[in-house]
Amino acid sequence: MDSSTYRDFAAATRGRDSDVDLFGAAMLIARLGDPAADPHAVARELDVIAEAVTDSVEPGADPETLAGAIDHELFVVRGYSGNHSTYAEPENSFLDRVVGRRLGIPISLSLVYMEVAQRVGLRCDGVGYPGHFVVRCGDPAEPIYVDPFNQGVRMDRAELIARLRGQELPGSAESYLAAITRRQLLQRMLRNLHVIYRDRRDIERWLSIVEFALCLEPWNAALVGERGMLNYRLGRHEAALGDLQRYVEAAEPEALTPGARKLLDELKLHFGGRHE
Repeated sequence: MDSSTYRDFAAATRGRDSDVDLFGAAMLIARLGDPAADPHAVARELDVIAEAVTDSVEPGADPETLAGAIDHELFVVRGYSGNHSTYAEPENSFLDRVVGRRLGIPISLSLVYMEVAQRVGLRCDGVGYPGHFVVRCGDPAEPIYVDPFNQGVRMDRAELIARLRGQELPGSAESYLAAITRRQLLQRMLRNLHVIYRDRRDIERWLSIVEFALCLEPWNAALVGERGMLNYRLGRHEAALGDLQRYVEAAEPEALTPGARKLLDELKLHFGGRHE
């Protein structure tokens, strides 16, 4: 992928979290599936959906009415649904393909829902519920929890907390119902794709995911080391040497993988580099 894509992604995610261009960043990730993915075409489609929602309600409609109108337009009129049969397809995480096919996974359908909600004036936040992303609409003091993967099914707080019992998760159950940041949403999208491309051994796209993740976490030594290993597999030895050197210098000794240390020593032997 062109290096300008990573620069654009870094720019889209810079500054305060409220300044993060969530839509723009998601469309840059979508270039993994189609380098020509058109953010303007996707934005126009979301605008059309939002206009239909606005036209269907009275001015000043309350959050429950607005959420119901979004549900009707997305899931009844346009047929958006969760992809239960081929959940692990990368296309389920690419916003242009989700909008084009009207099919996705919890986090990508939640992002569509959030984008429409933003356009019609409904507060809507992502909730990183363990194993199943949902959205929270309206006033956080009187939340409306919506499951876009299951055609907008409503869930109440007690039900969501009950589902967490017995999972031995760190922290309080309430913490898993809090809104996540825009950067956290993007990180979760990238983690999904990371698993897919790692399992497929698609080294080029796996490396692209690591590059995106490093825009969000430039301090993450493990990601730097992973990039070094991937660059080595692609024959980019100088880049691999620099990354593995940084990884070894930054990581805690107990966190170092023997393979990375051995590979660094081999690269130093053949290509030079700083000595410890």
